[in-house]
Amino acid sequence: MSAATAIAQESKSAPEGTESLPKACQVASPGQGMTGKAMEMGDMASHSMSDMGEAQMASMKAMQDMNRTMRATHGIKDPDLAFVCGMIAHHRGAVAMSKIELQSGKDDQAKAWAKKIIADQEKEISEFEAWANKRAQ
Repeated sequence: MSAATAIAQESKSAPEGTESLPKACQVASPGQGMTGKAMEMGDMASHSMSDMGEAQMASMKAMQDMNRTMRATHGIKDPDLAFVCGMIAHHRGAVAMSKIELQSGKDDQAKAWAKKIIADQEKEISEFEAWANKRAQ
């Protein structure tokens, strides 16, 4: 089999939406059954709830909350404000997911990244909020 054929077969077998992720992420993803809109919207109903652990459910909720808020910012006409408001939502989602990692994760490196993300993103959230608040005056 040629390298091009092998790559094509690998991309076909990757769960939808995971094609750009490392192979380990593709293989671990339960993406079968989650397609397009359901995956994009973070639809918990597309997952079997009985198969999800507490950390998975918390992570899925964090993603839903982040996505709902981010979608709302797309209607903001001022592109600068839309960007900043969207980034606030995005960073809050990253902080929420990082806190789940700290509560449930086992790997020291992943937990160290989670701590760094929380510190960095909370600082940026404060900066974004201050900028947006000045904009409202």
